[in-house]
Amino acid sequence: MKQNSKKVKSIILSFLLLVFTFSVMFTASSCFAGSDSGINANTAAEEDMEDAEISDEIEEEVVEAVKSEDLTDYDNANVGAEIKGAIPGFLCTNKDNIITVEVKNTSDFTWRVDSRYPVKIAYHYYGQDVDANDYDGTSRSVFEKDVEPGETAKVDVLVNDITQPGNYVLQIDLVLEGKYWFSSKGVEMLESPVFFSECGQ
Repeated sequence: MKQNSKKVKSIILSFLLLVFTFSVMFTASSCFAGSDSGINANTAAEEDMEDAEISDEIEEEVVEAVKSEDLTDYDNANVGAEIKGAIPGFLCTNKDNIITVEVKNTSDFTWRVDSRYPVKIAYHYYGQDVDANDYDGTSRSVFEKDVEPGETAKVDVLVNDITQPGNYVLQIDLVLEGKYWFSSKGVEMLESPVFFSECGQ
């Protein structure tokens, strides 16, 4: 985040330096205007227009850079979510499984989909009668758009990493990529026992 802030500051400083340079150039050209002041005035006017266009372009770049900068303090944010839905008691080991859930953002920050730290939905699983489990490496499912605090969104959770038949505990959880699982912040997961086996074609 510090690196991104430095980038924005650098862009803003460059913009201010360019404006200052143009101001000095304009002042100098006005001081040295002679008998051909009419020609110089036209040239100065054209240069002013070009300078204004360049300044507008730089200003737009600065605005876009600031807008795209995610300044949320995720380490100290209030993290919250409500996950509702039903996990089937039987799922397939040889096919993609889709579980539709409804998730409400009770955090104090927007869940961004296009960010350095996007919020996604995934799951953990633990084998009950088989030696198979995975906490971090399961597939991720994404929200269609940013979810503002207080908003609710439906998500199709893809479950496709369990290939060994048996009884499991499946836990649906949210993750702030690059930071933490929501459950590590006290958010309750959607959890249920599931039997996985091969499904017919």
